[in-house]
Amino acid sequence: MIERIANWWQGMSRRERWMVGVAGVLTLAVFIWLLGRPAYAAFTNLEADHRAAIERQGRVAAKVQLLAQRPASSAAAANDAVAIDQFLTQSAGEIGLTLDRNEARGQGQATIAIATARAPVLADWLASLETQGFVVDQLTITPAADGTVGMTAELRRGSK
Repeated sequence: MIERIANWWQGMSRRERWMVGVAGVLTLAVFIWLLGRPAYAAFTNLEADHRAAIERQGRVAAKVQLLAQRPASSAAAANDAVAIDQFLTQSAGEIGLTLDRNEARGQGQATIAIATARAPVLADWLASLETQGFVVDQLTITPAADGTVGMTAELRRGSK
């Protein structure tokens, strides 16, 4: 086989050898590019995914620490003075959320709905409500096509 290739190579003129050599180098370059480009993209994606996972882990750890704290008794006492639906409307409005539904359900209970919100803002708001003594009895979060989420929840004031 090698002998046949050597005979074929010897049978070509100098100009033909140059053309075959350049074609071989170009072919090799294309193969390297075809194999190297996806490998580089895969490593880049892995690095970005790792960075995002580390950020998410930090946010989750901070929220767990926030949730582990006992609610302050002064905040719970201040919440008792205001009707739950009014407090939830005010609390949501302070951080830019709009409650599409806010119905008081008896003493210290409410059902709320938010049509669109950014997920981190919504999660932080719910965590802050829990630190103020509220308990989330039921929670449904639905993703939207534009990257936001919708939420319905049943909240109640926790027992002191």
